[in-house]
Amino acid sequence: MTYQDIRDALCEAGLEVWNPAARQGVCLSPYVVVQDMGTYRYAQSRQLVYTLIAVHCYVPLHCYDELALLTVRVRNALSGLAPDLRPVGGESVHIINDRFRAHETYLQYIVQKKS
Repeated sequence: MTYQDIRDALCEAGLEVWNPAARQGVCLSPYVVVQDMGTYRYAQSRQLVYTLIAVHCYVPLHCYDELALLTVRVRNALSGLAPDLRPVGGESVHIINDRFRAHETYLQYIVQKKS
């Protein structure tokens, strides 16, 4: 399971996907940003490592209701990558991102592998 596999699954679901810091300016339509949050080693095991992935979801300020729909579309798109990609917890609190004039939330996933 690679970062590109995750991006491809989201694109195939018809989502607009960006890399971190690649999209600038005011949010005019829903989009997602896939962020690699780093690779970590489980404390109990020297062989198991996992990579934490965040999928940030953005919708324009006037489209708050679309945020829930966008997160459902992300979950559905990435469910096909299980068991290699697993959700961790729920989604973050919804915030207003003043920089992009958007509502924002994110979903976290892990990719587990042996080192």
